[in-house]
Amino acid sequence: MKAIVVKPGSKGVEVRDVNEKEVQNFGRVKVRIIENGICGTDREIVQGKMTSARAPQGRDWLVLGHEALGVVEEPFGEFKVNDVVMPVNRRGCGKCNNCLMGRADHCETGEFVEAGISDMDGFMREYYYDDPKYLVKVPKGIEDIAILAQPLSDLEKSVNEIIKVQERVYWTCNDGTFSCRRALVIGSGPIGILVSMLLRSHSFQVIVANRREPTEIEDQIFQEIGVEYFNSAKGYTELKGRFDVIFNASTAPPTVIEDIIPFLNYNGVLGLFGFPPSGEMKLSFQEIQRLSLKGVAILGLANGQKPHFEEAMRHLSQWKITWPKTTNKLITRTVHVDEAPKVLSFKEENEIKVKIRW
Repeated sequence: MKAIVVKPGSKGVEVRDVNEKEVQNFGRVKVRIIENGICGTDREIVQGKMTSARAPQGRDWLVLGHEALGVVEEPFGEFKVNDVVMPVNRRGCGKCNNCLMGRADHCETGEFVEAGISDMDGFMREYYYDDPKYLVKVPKGIEDIAILAQPLSDLEKSVNEIIKVQERVYWTCNDGTFSCRRALVIGSGPIGILVSMLLRSHSFQVIVANRREPTEIEDQIFQEIGVEYFNSAKGYTELKGRFDVIFNASTAPPTVIEDIIPFLNYNGVLGLFGFPPSGEMKLSFQEIQRLSLKGVAILGLANGQKPHFEEAMRHLSQWKITWPKTTNKLITRTVHVDEAPKVLSFKEENEIKVKIRW
């Protein structure tokens, strides 16, 4: 069968034939892949820049891909032939309590594996076999945008975690919602857009910041979902007010974190989802004191599991109705698998999500 293959630590990617016995499978449900999504992680691996990328033990190559939609080929348990499914990409260590309870996002050993990233073959191949507990059914009517459920699942988990942490204070407003809470999202790329949509679904007031003017597509999206945009090219001195949540969805230099920390409100949350590839930041003892005295929480945020994938599917279904113009803009291009090496090598202008079709 055909697969998209990389050698972690080396630059390059190729579409080539692999023997089914050479690649990993994970269960008894046969899934024929119909499409894959591309994200920055895939491109980092293709460029040889992702130091945590690793091939399965015993070989130097890896099947790429952690975002996938597939069709069930053979019935098994609750899954019927032609059911459209999405696989969960992180799998647990099989040792710690969290992984044994299906929460590999909080693995305590660090020995989890991630499809197409570390120690586990990914989903950029014609078909594979999986355990049903790692498969999420795709609701009818959202197949065209369902590939977004994988990155959105990470954000569902992130926002849920922020809200859970904020149970330490009375955080809802006098109407019982989060409508009086302000959120600042750093970065207007795919993750920035999706988390802004999610925060708006929770009634937050949202401002998105980036070091440039918004693109035409971004401007149209933010208008429909009710988000303000702030051009931070000259810094944040003109930004008004304080924020209950600051969510970093960018790979901006760590000095950006230094710049935005003063804008956190009392009992605010700094969510670190995106992270810089290099650089450093400094905090003075006075700034550390202020963070402590203001009761600020700093959270590292990553990875969603099956419940979050299911939440993501529900939100995508809702958004197709409430924000139809936006959902129509989220998939910017679909290419055939033969074009995969090209689109995996660089990000296109105005790209939100590119799909590879098998």
